[in-house]
Amino acid sequence: MMRLLTRVQLAYLGLFLACSVAIFAYQAYYVWPAQKCDQQGRWWSAKYHMCATPMPIWKITGRMSKTMPNAPSPPIAR
Repeated sequence: MMRLLTRVQLAYLGLFLACSVAIFAYQAYYVWPAQKCDQQGRWWSAKYHMCATPMPIWKITGRMSKTMPNAPSPPIAR
């Protein structure tokens, strides 16, 4: 009986360690990069898993808006 109890305990310990490693890996690969990107005021793309700098449309087209402010707006607080 004691040997069976030890096997079950080791199985639960292994399951606990596997779940702990999986949660840590998820945090390190998905959550922490997204938080770091948000702190920098940039945009996080979950689909491509990358942090990008927002680019206004006038930089692509070359047409300046007449009502465009001179100073950039502050990043959106989330």
